[in-house]
Amino acid sequence: MILKILKEQMLLPREEYIINQWANIRGIDLLLLSFTIEKNKNALWVMYVNDKLDLDNSTHNGYMEGFRTNRKKLLQNIERSRMYEHIFIKGMEIQGQTVTFDSSSCSSIYESNIDGKMQLQHFAEKGLIPEVWDDIDLQNIFIAKYEQMEYESVPCIDTTKELSVILHIESSSIEVPIQSPFVVNFGKQPIGRKITYYDEELKKENCFYVDEIYSFDIYEEIAKKAKQIEDKEVLKHIIMTMKDLCPIGKNMAVIKYETEDNTQLCFMTKDYLESEPVHSNSGASIGFISNNDKIGINGYKVRECMLQPVDKDFSGKLELELFSRIIEIPGEAVRCFNRV
Repeated sequence: MILKILKEQMLLPREEYIINQWANIRGIDLLLLSFTIEKNKNALWVMYVNDKLDLDNSTHNGYMEGFRTNRKKLLQNIERSRMYEHIFIKGMEIQGQTVTFDSSSCSSIYESNIDGKMQLQHFAEKGLIPEVWDDIDLQNIFIAKYEQMEYESVPCIDTTKELSVILHIESSSIEVPIQSPFVVNFGKQPIGRKITYYDEELKKENCFYVDEIYSFDIYEEIAKKAKQIEDKEVLKHIIMTMKDLCPIGKNMAVIKYETEDNTQLCFMTKDYLESEPVHSNSGASIGFISNNDKIGINGYKVRECMLQPVDKDFSGKLELELFSRIIEIPGEAVRCFNRV
């Protein structure tokens, strides 16, 4: 490695405003370290401890060894997403001035993370790392960087006055497993086709209504929109992605459903969940969820979810499963504070 590359990994700001305040965001104690002015970017730096991590590496080993079923893989994905939950800060008010962030990065200080260790050293030298973290495993400590929007004015911070800081947190969502099986006939359903399930997260029964299971011709839809896509490489990529999702000559089965509180649900077929995962580079996946503002036959907003490829003339029963539910977390403004 040459010196120039090593210097690029260092944190060497031209200017730095120390903040050293705390914020509790969705149960996580976030330490605001500083706001740095660098050559090509300005950024807010924060640090926090994530004690949800699987330090025995069982989750990582599961990924390395592969999964026997799509169910196990999807459940592991949900577990990992909740363990490595990232806080999306979209803006900051500091001494009445607004800073907007348009990109962010976050990483734990794992063994080979040289950048993270140098950043940790920088903030330790500034006296910002609390002693209560001394006995915490490094891979449980995360450093996040939120970069200020390009061309936005740099805040003029008066270090002789009190730092009043408010963080604006972006809305987000988390997925929770349900795994409730049911059987449904293909086609339109009668009004009131209500299915109940037990929600472990809410500790109570919940329900949804099935309006219809219908067949959707993906390739016909692509053909309709092909003229609007000028870049042929993009069109080719779309078709290749769809082939991984639905073989040519088949249609996608889609469930149209309603929930009383407009909750987003993810449905999958039993066959898909119990089958072995197929490696694909396309990123396509069954269970893609779409929104719809229309009101359904049961009086609530309609949502749709793709299920699996079926023959174009399929008309039988489908063994389905309400695999998961999406919890929407609204955005919020959080006032920061000095910890005594």
